[in-house]
Amino acid sequence: MMPPPANVEETRREAGLQPAQPARERFAHAWRLSTRYFVSEDWKAAWCLLIAYAAISFGGVYTFILSNHWQRDFFDSIEQRQSSLFVTLIFTFLMIAALQVAFVLANNLVSWTLSMRWRNWLTNWYMDRWFARDRFYEIDRLRMIDNPDQRIAEDIKAFTNVTQGNSLVGIAVGIIGSLISAVSFGYILLQTSSAIVVPVAGYEIALPGGDLIWFAIVYVLFGSVVITWIGRPFIRRRMREQHYEADFRTNLIHVRRNGEQIAFSRTQDMERRGLQGSFANIRRNWYRLMWANIGLSAGSSIYDRVMGVIPLFLTVPKFFAGQISFGQVMASRDAFTQFSSSLSYFVQVYPGLAQQIANINRLKALDDSIDNERPRGIDFRPGEAGEGVAIHVQNLELRRPNGESLIALADWVVRNGERWVIEGPSGSGKTTLLRAIAGLWPDGAGQVAMTRHGTAMLVPQRLYLPLGSLKNAICFPDRAEDHDDATVAALLEKVRLATHIDDMHQLRMWQDELSPGEQQRVALARILLQRPTLLVLDEATSALDADNAAYFYEAVRAAMPDATIVSVVHNEKLAAYHTHRLLVHDRQATMSTIETET
Repeated sequence: MMPPPANVEETRREAGLQPAQPARERFAHAWRLSTRYFVSEDWKAAWCLLIAYAAISFGGVYTFILSNHWQRDFFDSIEQRQSSLFVTLIFTFLMIAALQVAFVLANNLVSWTLSMRWRNWLTNWYMDRWFARDRFYEIDRLRMIDNPDQRIAEDIKAFTNVTQGNSLVGIAVGIIGSLISAVSFGYILLQTSSAIVVPVAGYEIALPGGDLIWFAIVYVLFGSVVITWIGRPFIRRRMREQHYEADFRTNLIHVRRNGEQIAFSRTQDMERRGLQGSFANIRRNWYRLMWANIGLSAGSSIYDRVMGVIPLFLTVPKFFAGQISFGQVMASRDAFTQFSSSLSYFVQVYPGLAQQIANINRLKALDDSIDNERPRGIDFRPGEAGEGVAIHVQNLELRRPNGESLIALADWVVRNGERWVIEGPSGSGKTTLLRAIAGLWPDGAGQVAMTRHGTAMLVPQRLYLPLGSLKNAICFPDRAEDHDDATVAALLEKVRLATHIDDMHQLRMWQDELSPGEQQRVALARILLQRPTLLVLDEATSALDADNAAYFYEAVRAAMPDATIVSVVHNEKLAAYHTHRLLVHDRQATMSTIETET
């Protein structure tokens, strides 16, 4: 099961436990999110594609007007039995149809291109900020929001998807096109509309326009209010669906990545129950979403059906009275539908708009979590340690995120060439101390200064192996091309992984294929290749047997005799490879010298 998110403001807001932010702030964020790409370094392509997309959309409106005129002439020619016009009207229809197809193809080409370029830029922008200042680590450490990866992958994709017309840009262009369409088809309706006269205090006041136009306006206003009221639960349900689906996928990935441990511990039933619980949230929300969607779909369907018959009720009596032609009846019906559709554009895009509001809310939560940097209690100063000093800690107090104290360390100096072992019971804060040394732990007080010379490498208990070949994993963070095969093969031989030499270029999931002990030997190969001047080891030999663990330290000491080493170990025999000890106990740290064999 996914652990519950931290009790922070945005998480509570998304869960419905805290009032939503003011609409003005939400709108301002949506505006910034929508316009940022169009003032970016790719602004020329962005504006060219946007103008082309708008022009094509307006051209599509023009083809509808041409089609409406053709429909009136066609039915009039049938009513008047003008066979001589039939062939001409057929060719006219084919040309209009070809024009419509051309606009559809051009719309697909431009909208797809705009969507991908926009998504590419926005995704890179979010990833740059997500990785900056280790925000990805801080967000996950504090559980500030759920599934930031899903927001970057899915919500940005949906937000920039102009191809379906549901993006805010597509909706904005659609609104302008609807206004143009409303004016154009409103003019057509005037030709078959009757004036409406309203008696007021003994006077007769003629309303501008005609009955068809006013009926359309009243009908659209009524329908918009009803559809908005019906669709209110849809936004909330859609947003919760995204949360639950993302959690379920994360739990499935967790089972896949830990399949061996689950199989060994025989906890399949427990994991299945956890997945069933995650899916139960999806199922419950799905039924609520289904009823919300049924209400919205029913309202929209009734709205569209009634829209198609209202103009017939108003124009057929005029046709029977000989006031208009049959072609005008059909053209008026089409014009009324187009006019009403233009005015009711908001009703039509409401489901898509609801989806976009959910996307924008989730992206705003991601923005807030990226921008909401907690004040650093620990002053981390890389490159400011004194001459001959690798690490200098002053008045350090480590705390958990909830404020609970972990370690108090008044003054600790690690000089160049010294080898320190950090010991203490599990949970005493040894790994947290290493995180503070690396600048990854801001909770607490005091100062940490790091060496101004050389290079540093931190090796965690569970080594990170990037996707790709085994050679990539050994050379990381360098490129594999920066080191020749012979060097890497020699390292594999040296760290007792010679059986993998022939496979070093194969692309595999090495994180899953190599045992924990083999991964720690890969870490040794990486150390021997990079040869850092400062090496920080966090239980880097915990998965190795006694012989291989000793060999690990012997190989490091032989290859880098002048390197500064700080390591966390639980095996007392490994302390002999160090010169100093830092013992953590009862939230205090004491320092001593280790007698080494000559």
